[in-house]
Amino acid sequence: MQRQPDGNPIWKAVGMPAVKWLSLSGILVMLSLLLSGEIVPPKVLDEPDPGPGAGQSGSNPFDLGALRERLPPEALAQVERYIAYYRNDRRRGFRDALARSTRYIETFQRMFEDKGLPGELAFLPLIESGFMETAVSPARAVGVWQFIEETGRRYNLKSSPWFDQKRDPIESSRAAATYLGHLFKEFQDWNLALAAYNSGSGTVRWAVKSNRKANLPTGFWDLDLPDETRTYVPAFLAAMLIAKNPVAFGFEEIDFHPQIVYEQIKVNPGIHLADLAAHLDTDLKALQELNPALLTSVTPPGNKPYILRVPRGVRDDLTRNLIGQSVSNPDWVVHRVRSNDTLQRLASRFRSNANQIMKSNGLRSNSDLRPGRFVIIPL
Repeated sequence: MQRQPDGNPIWKAVGMPAVKWLSLSGILVMLSLLLSGEIVPPKVLDEPDPGPGAGQSGSNPFDLGALRERLPPEALAQVERYIAYYRNDRRRGFRDALARSTRYIETFQRMFEDKGLPGELAFLPLIESGFMETAVSPARAVGVWQFIEETGRRYNLKSSPWFDQKRDPIESSRAAATYLGHLFKEFQDWNLALAAYNSGSGTVRWAVKSNRKANLPTGFWDLDLPDETRTYVPAFLAAMLIAKNPVAFGFEEIDFHPQIVYEQIKVNPGIHLADLAAHLDTDLKALQELNPALLTSVTPPGNKPYILRVPRGVRDDLTRNLIGQSVSNPDWVVHRVRSNDTLQRLASRFRSNANQIMKSNGLRSNSDLRPGRFVIIPL
């Protein structure tokens, strides 16, 4: 039997006041470490109480209650370890990713929810790219959603020497929502669908088949998967939980970026953004940030107008700057005049009307079509 503390000579010599002082000191040290981000709140996945019905069939699979029900204890422990990792070892990088996420997160969530998918999936770029539009992986996956060329083509993300839609956060998010929806339809399990997003559906399919053949469980936590894929799901769950309530996890100093808002205009092929920016109430950097798919800051060549994003309010400013008034026709294209352009040729090329082009731009004759000038072509 272990000897009781009051039978110890040292206990008698030190006395109860010292013990109370040591206990209080320990509490103060733990509190200071917690506030400084050095330790993780204990059992973060046990609080708060999810309430009645949480985790039941039909509820959000990424709610706390649902996570407690569907994740085994060892999985919850992995999630807590990743929470500690983001709060301590990766604190600065994760804080910056959270700050960037607010540029797109509401738009992404609407895209997923419109497809009947959990909005929490919109936080996946936290571990894919840190919400960096220019991110490129060693495997040449690019953009916020880290699409490789093959998967991008499969989900209709077009690319050329002039543009790459895999780098466009909006277009690639639509593709990611479709892709994740297909993966869930195949595996009927969000852990397996997320694993397949990381390593490919073939890898997960093979692992499930192998376990089934050996009469072993086929859940994500039981499969023989690559190390990166095994850590992918708990890493995402940890990042998602923090992102839903950063302050609760000690991220109080985040300078969140404003949400991206824009409107669209049609512009002629081959227009340099620098030239267009000179005629807008904005700068080149703003146009480049809204159009990261343009690899050379030039609209792609071809026969079709390019749909360009511009800051909100610029659409009306553009027409006022070019022709001194707003254009009532909602459908028009911005064209930069070339040396051989005439009113008749522009009308034929854009299926417009020469008189409408003249009226919309305050032109009197072909002599007013000076090369390099921007004009509005009503469609």
